[in-house]
Amino acid sequence: SSFPIQAAGAPELQVPRAAAAMGKATNAGALAAAVAAAAIGYFASTTEDLLYRVQQSLQAVVALQALPQKRIENFLNAYEMFEMDSFTGTSEQMQYVKDYYETLNHLCAIGNYEKMYLPPLLDPGLDTYSNQKLYEKRMASRLGVGPDSRVLDIGCGRGRIAHLVASETGANVTGINIDRDQLRSAREFAADSGLGERLGFLEANYNEPLPFPDNHFDALYYVQVIGGYGTDLKKLFKEAHRVLKPGGIAAFEDYIVLPAYNDSDVRHRRLVQASKAVLGVVHYYSDQEFSEALQGAGFEIIHRVNASVAEQARLLERDREFFLPLTALVSALHSVGVVPKHFADLLTRMTKGTDDCIDAHKEGLVTGDIETLVRKRLA
Repeated sequence: SSFPIQAAGAPELQVPRAAAAMGKATNAGALAAAVAAAAIGYFASTTEDLLYRVQQSLQAVVALQALPQKRIENFLNAYEMFEMDSFTGTSEQMQYVKDYYETLNHLCAIGNYEKMYLPPLLDPGLDTYSNQKLYEKRMASRLGVGPDSRVLDIGCGRGRIAHLVASETGANVTGINIDRDQLRSAREFAADSGLGERLGFLEANYNEPLPFPDNHFDALYYVQVIGGYGTDLKKLFKEAHRVLKPGGIAAFEDYIVLPAYNDSDVRHRRLVQASKAVLGVVHYYSDQEFSEALQGAGFEIIHRVNASVAEQARLLERDREFFLPLTALVSALHSVGVVPKHFADLLTRMTKGTDDCIDAHKEGLVTGDIETLVRKRLA
């Protein structure tokens, strides 16, 4: 069978479906080859988990290639939430969040951001991915858990951090997330790696009461999730305190707006607004707001520090050298009909404002470098 393809001013042509399918396959192959070449070159400076990282990049390309048009439109429209003066977690706003994350997780997985967070810069000689693992291992060691312990991961993403915590400590880790696509990936990865019995993943919104009984977990943590769609710090920390056992440890890694930010400064507003869209932050809380909410929930603050040993923006600058050239390459390939338009549109939207985001960090307006360790006091 065949279907018509009509060119302007030309007679109708009949093209076999097999040929059309071959054209799509060729486009997908060209796109995969371009991304693979870029990823291998990008990741070549580090040997840590190289095969896994290239594999995840290619799987992300395949997933993005197959996105339905409605999902693409929803992702692009979801950027409206970063323009909102007030994010309150209404059903309409939360739909934006879900539409955003179900596509963003694939875009981020092309490069170093499968886990969708900017880690503290703990080793300037390593890239974002390796600094993430350094942070996660250190955080896991501080939770004070072992085999038979129960740990909660709030906003677990694809479950890769939960997987590392379970591997490092032997604990049973439960992750919650609002994105079913990421939860599916988390469950598949857990099963494939043989940790399915120690890892569990639930669909839940941390703005609502956590679906667990009192004093249930030996430890809990989150990594840069509150800015994504958190609406009430005090409520969240009270819930975290409720489900944590007395004496249990909680570890948090946060983005905050810094005292140098002046809301009446037009340049400051532009830089911080751009950073929100690049980093997926709908609202920056201040350090004071975090500290007051933690103490109000009843936590004992063990430490709350800037964790990086050097300027965190270095990681963003390095990753810019991958994502911006890749975006330019994909746009060029689209212009000659090699890759689909939506792929170029998605990358262009995701990377828009990258330079302003880096400047916001370098000028001390925002930081994703606040590491917190707290304890629930013994009864």
